[in-house]
Amino acid sequence: MTYKIQFLAAAMVFLFPFFSQGEDISTISIEKNGDMVEAPAPAPAPVSPEAWIPKKVQKESSLQTEDQGLRQAVLDYFADSTYDESLMNYACNFTDLSGDGGKEALVLLESPYTDRDGKPELLIFTRDGEGWHMEQEITGISVPFLIPRRDKKAGSSDFSPLYFMEDEETGGTTVKKLSPQGHLYPLAANGEPVELKSLKKMKGQAFFCAVSKKKEPLRWFSLGPVETGNPSIS
Repeated sequence: MTYKIQFLAAAMVFLFPFFSQGEDISTISIEKNGDMVEAPAPAPAPVSPEAWIPKKVQKESSLQTEDQGLRQAVLDYFADSTYDESLMNYACNFTDLSGDGGKEALVLLESPYTDRDGKPELLIFTRDGEGWHMEQEITGISVPFLIPRRDKKAGSSDFSPLYFMEDEETGGTTVKKLSPQGHLYPLAANGEPVELKSLKKMKGQAFFCAVSKKKEPLRWFSLGPVETGNPSIS
């Protein structure tokens, strides 16, 4: 019995490296001058940040001319901060989130103060008389994001849901959904994963795309003083 145990132990020591090592996928074998040689495996093709957007969704970039009233509303919101406005740039769009016929302002803000993990901040402004009221900040959101077309028969005044693609730590991507309660969206980090195939027939608008359907580019404006900064940086 002792000899059998010793034999099995020796066999396990010999075989263990073969079972413990997974297949190395960092290299591939290719033929070169008649010989098989090891070469680095090709990197996976990058996924376009707009590849997930359904075909029936209209792509929008951003406003091509600056809205001075909205610009002032953004400046007023940060008036009490110590931020350097010359380091803050924004792009914007208008859309009806609540289905009441009026339009809210979607302001995408880039700055060293508000970015999270290299992602911009989204500010949502609603109309307040002749001006604008800042409704909510959503930090660290990926763009472009999709807002589906509202059902004309829907009686709810809640904001429309918002969809965006999120990169995973494993290297993959996931489409997530932010379902608002009234006019309040959850944190981007708390987005609910959805099946990509469930969006296939969806219609709506995708905002802050690199280029719109009209071939208009995503345009950024500086919040810095006009006399020292460049009002348009795109």
